[in-house]
Amino acid sequence: MNHSKRLRRIALGAAFFAIVLGSLFIFRPGASPSAMLACLPPGDGPVLFVDVSTLRQTGLLEQIAGRPGAEDPEYKSFVEASGFDYRRDLDAGVVQLRAGAVWMVLKGRFDQSRLAEYAGAHGGRCAGELCSMPGSQPQRYISFQPIGGGLLALAAAPDPMAAASIRKSASVPPFETPSAPVWMHLPASAFHAAPELPVGISAFLEALDGAGQALLRVEMNGGGFEIVLAAPCASADKARTIADRLSRATATLKELVARSGKQPEPASPATILLAGTFSADQAVVRGHWPLSKAVLEGWAR
Repeated sequence: MNHSKRLRRIALGAAFFAIVLGSLFIFRPGASPSAMLACLPPGDGPVLFVDVSTLRQTGLLEQIAGRPGAEDPEYKSFVEASGFDYRRDLDAGVVQLRAGAVWMVLKGRFDQSRLAEYAGAHGGRCAGELCSMPGSQPQRYISFQPIGGGLLALAAAPDPMAAASIRKSASVPPFETPSAPVWMHLPASAFHAAPELPVGISAFLEALDGAGQALLRVEMNGGGFEIVLAAPCASADKARTIADRLSRATATLKELVARSGKQPEPASPATILLAGTFSADQAVVRGHWPLSKAVLEGWAR
């Protein structure tokens, strides 16, 4: 597996667990995920949406990211030079992962002149409002430009001007966005196991192979929260097959944990995956991962 594909798989796993972190959100309107999604150029890849403003308003950003001032020196230097601090200035984000590239539409408050100065001070340059600078990897560039309405287009790709492809109404969203604070859409191309990912995540992706797509979202369940899966299939038989695969993958993970003789920490991803249940609702695979009180308390520590 080449380097870019390996990074894509690792990023996909990290994005899945971002859904788990976002499970504490209480949804409030304000972000427009469908409009933000339509800014991305046509293309296939996993999409993650996070309503950051809700995380900040509920006080959970500090619990997850730590208290302000705990960041590393490099990030503090970036904030000082650019004037942008995600804790204060970022409200929502849509992120799409494609082979060798990451595409983002960010909603918040951005000082374009200071961001341009930051790019220039780090080997980049700007043509009008479109700026580009070298990334941390060879032949990879970070480009960005404002696209109106408090939105910033940002891309990390081999093309130094990739962000120019991100603009309002650049495409028609290929799926209906849910009214949830955090969700991830997985196209069929994402359903492949990868050895770089944790065993549970790799098995989960492989078990979904054959579904047309999958949507993971966060919902309130009584006094708690849960991650909910909906994966439409071509037939009811295919949905039953995939639901059975997911159940068997979860059972295998339980066996591996039992053989290890050590239970995972209450707030670990493995604990959440072990609680998954699956069923076939006609031609749709349904899944649920409840978030227990122990998990929530573990994240708050």
